Amino acid sequence: MSTPKFEKQYKEMLENNKEAFEELKLKSSNLKSEDFKEVQRKALRVIHRNEDALCSKTESTHFSNFSVNLANRFWEKIRANYPEIDYSTE
Repeated sequence: MSTPKFEKQYKEMLENNKEAFEELKLKSSNLKSEDFKEVQRKALRVIHRNEDALCSKTESTHFSNFSVNLANRFWEKIRANYPEIDYSTE
């Protein structure tokens, strides 16, 4: 059975941005620090770029509902491994 598209994008994202996500894990011990907030913003930019790449071809077609589900599955995978990504930066 083939790997789902969101899984491939997730793995590729982690491989291409290994340092950013390792640093996110390290800095997550102090969620209120400025260092964590900076790393979190960097990781969020990477995630949003990859989400756009994942969904860009399906959003403008009649598969737009598929695109929403694809994005949700992608974010579920991220949140399962990096729950601190949703910590409020304000």
